[in-house]
Amino acid sequence: MKNLSRTIKQQKIMWVTLLILLLASLLYHSLPKISDVNWQTILSLFSLMLVTQYFIHIKALDYLSQKIINLARTHRQVAQLLVLLAGFLAMFLTNDVAILSLIPLFLVIHKQVHGPFVFPLALITIAANLGSALTPFGNPQNLYIYNHYQLSTPNFFKISVPLFLISFALLLLTTFTIPATPLPTLKQTNYNIKPLSLITAFALLIVTLAGVLHFIPLIYTTIAIALAVLLINHLLFTKVDYGTLVTFIGFFLIVGILGRQKLVINLVTQLLQQSSLITYLTGILLSQIISNVPATFLMTRFSTDIIAIFLGVNVGGLGTPLASFANLLALKQAHVHSGRVLLGFLAINFILLILLGGIVMLLLPQLIKLSSL
Repeated sequence: MKNLSRTIKQQKIMWVTLLILLLASLLYHSLPKISDVNWQTILSLFSLMLVTQYFIHIKALDYLSQKIINLARTHRQVAQLLVLLAGFLAMFLTNDVAILSLIPLFLVIHKQVHGPFVFPLALITIAANLGSALTPFGNPQNLYIYNHYQLSTPNFFKISVPLFLISFALLLLTTFTIPATPLPTLKQTNYNIKPLSLITAFALLIVTLAGVLHFIPLIYTTIAIALAVLLINHLLFTKVDYGTLVTFIGFFLIVGILGRQKLVINLVTQLLQQSSLITYLTGILLSQIISNVPATFLMTRFSTDIIAIFLGVNVGGLGTPLASFANLLALKQAHVHSGRVLLGFLAINFILLILLGGIVMLLLPQLIKLSSL
């Protein structure tokens, strides 16, 4: 009974998601469809979780955390390094990979230096979302826009670079509000990581990323990773957060039900016929409700206002946990069960959303002119 109670408490987001799914099904008289689930995302997450657990198992994250702490002198500098690292990783390896790699690392660092928790957690997540906006393959909505409108790479960067420069300037300025409290003096631990273990870890990561980035069919890389981990250390399967996978499946099913409602479709169609400003704001607002990836799928069906859609859904990744699946993933990876921590995470996200959203809105005519295709 104690174990069941603990499981329920630790998987609050999962249980809330399943309750919302049940209510949505009853309210709209619509059964969930298995085709609504993006199984590519689920398989990617499962593979990455397994590989991350192996990195944790061989103490690689502990070693990297010590190196970051040695580079920094204050809590602010630790946060700045992690924010920059999150943005950089997200550009090339997607926002989900950045979250899955860095949130466990952040938790290890926080355990050692006991600095601020909510603010850096939120900023790392925001950095992953905004960093991923730079490249066509940084996040699913970019990849879809890039392919759907058959954009050339130079034309894509004409749209994405201005947003990236504005957002990261704002984000780095925000990090200066973190107190520059000196880090405590820590005893240096000699992490004796075996070279073979490290080579194995990176080999697993490369195979996983080859599937995530579609160089190899994802189903093959997932099976390969599962078999490899089974042979190396089968207990790592017990460390995977299966609640996160169930939560994501639940959200895909909820979004599928909402996306089929005539009221939603008619409202979006009417809004997208107004102006670029309304399209941009629709992208932000729709992302808060059904997440920015499904919002992109829906909006591109009714509009060719590429710049406004791109800006809306990428800025719209900030805000609610559902605005970007990376937000939800960060909360799950950080084991956030406290209402105070969740409110703080939301507050920081919404403050940055209002600031960045407002700046982009004011500059929208110039951005459209600058990025015109």
